[in-house]
Amino acid sequence: MKRRLTSFFCLLCVCVLLAGCQSRESVASVQVTLPPVAMKREAPVEDAQSAYEQTVMMYLPSTDGTRLLAVPQRIMAPAGQHMARILCETLLAYPAAENTAALGAGITLSLASGNAVEVSGQVVTVNLNASARNLSSEQFFTVGQALANTICQFGDVQYVNVLIDGVQPGLNKPGVLPAGCFQMNMREDLATLWSRASAPMSQNRRAYTASLYYPAPSGKGILCEARTFAFVSTDIVSLTQTLLDALSTEAVTLPRMPRCPDFRSLLLDTPSVGEIDGRRVLTLRFRDAMNAALIDAGITRSVMMASLVYTFTAFLPGIDGLEVYIDDEQITSLTPSGVYRRAGESMTFRDGVMTRADFAGFLLSECALYFLDENGRLARTYRPVPCEDAYNAREMYRQMLDGPQAFDSKTGLAPVLPRGLAAEDLLGVSYDGNVLLVNFSEKLLTVVQEMEGTAVEKMIYGLVDTLCCLPGVKRAAIFVGGRQPETLGGTIYLPGDFMPSPNAEE
Repeated sequence: MKRRLTSFFCLLCVCVLLAGCQSRESVASVQVTLPPVAMKREAPVEDAQSAYEQTVMMYLPSTDGTRLLAVPQRIMAPAGQHMARILCETLLAYPAAENTAALGAGITLSLASGNAVEVSGQVVTVNLNASARNLSSEQFFTVGQALANTICQFGDVQYVNVLIDGVQPGLNKPGVLPAGCFQMNMREDLATLWSRASAPMSQNRRAYTASLYYPAPSGKGILCEARTFAFVSTDIVSLTQTLLDALSTEAVTLPRMPRCPDFRSLLLDTPSVGEIDGRRVLTLRFRDAMNAALIDAGITRSVMMASLVYTFTAFLPGIDGLEVYIDDEQITSLTPSGVYRRAGESMTFRDGVMTRADFAGFLLSECALYFLDENGRLARTYRPVPCEDAYNAREMYRQMLDGPQAFDSKTGLAPVLPRGLAAEDLLGVSYDGNVLLVNFSEKLLTVVQEMEGTAVEKMIYGLVDTLCCLPGVKRAAIFVGGRQPETLGGTIYLPGDFMPSPNAEE
């Protein structure tokens, strides 16, 4: 019996050692005493489009219409993208069942064309196609609440805007009651939520949550922040002036943002609303001092116009676009500079009306990157990048190659990737479940030869920690020239998968 117990404990120790072969710990000098990990995955030779399975909840109206019910659904989430779009598409197309009704009460709903689902900050904006105009105000509210409960279930999104064909419809048919941002609410029934949302404005102030689109640092575009404000009335002039005052204050959750000018003091006339070629347009007239104020703030005209257009069309009911004057000059065209998208490209606005679609390329989202702090530890910083790039592994690698930037949320950091690596040295990216596979050229073996101490280990974990911030990614496997060498730079064991470092600074 003693001999059997001894054999069992010996076997157990061997199993523990074998499991350690796939751990993410590095050693100063690698001495392999066990067979290498058998790697069954193939190195990607190009970027593969794939998806990962995820169980989600679809929030649908009960058959009696009194509440939203959670229905579990297995979906294939596209890798390298935020889940918001696939959640919207699945929810809008979900059929009626025994206990739940389809959204829309018999009206077929779908997303509008183009950038129908935008993610910035903790806000998702969903743009429905024109068929949603046939919804009653209460039906529209139910759709908005169902979208919010479904999209916000993972916690990375807190607020949802719902537009119809690029326009905020409001919560009543005259189009004067703002909807504001929808938030997740599973505690109260739909009747209670609708009663509160649709209640007429009283003499007391009423609070709404609005999406503010601030100019991003270094003129790169605009970033979204949702905040709750007290509005005096639903009069369009009052709503506009409150939003202008809000934009004139500093952002709360977005660091290092340039301070917008004091718009109220720069207004030449009271904001007004009129109709131009069948479109309902908000007109803003600023003094000539607006030009100098923007220069002093370090904000370009194009980015400032994107900020105003996105903020007002997301919140003000029934507004198709804006026309803006500075003194006697109407802004009818712009040539952006410094932005990620459309830099140097002339933008011309029909009848001088600027719409949300005109500035779609200006919307940014923040991605997480890992660099080294003054103590040589990995530290996370956030960088504004175009929304479509924020969840792309190759783009994250390119951002790491650029090194720390002055407009990052945390400054004073040092690069983690060595000199000599280029964008083309990442040969391919693919997914195997929740494991991201990245394949580098043989050049990686060359550049690490010049790295000393723990630099190779920090490079690997800086890369791994960054990639594991992407949706659906839990681990990363690194290949060099289509294979996994036993060691990299003689200091870190490469075969197997890497998990994020627990020692990285948040």
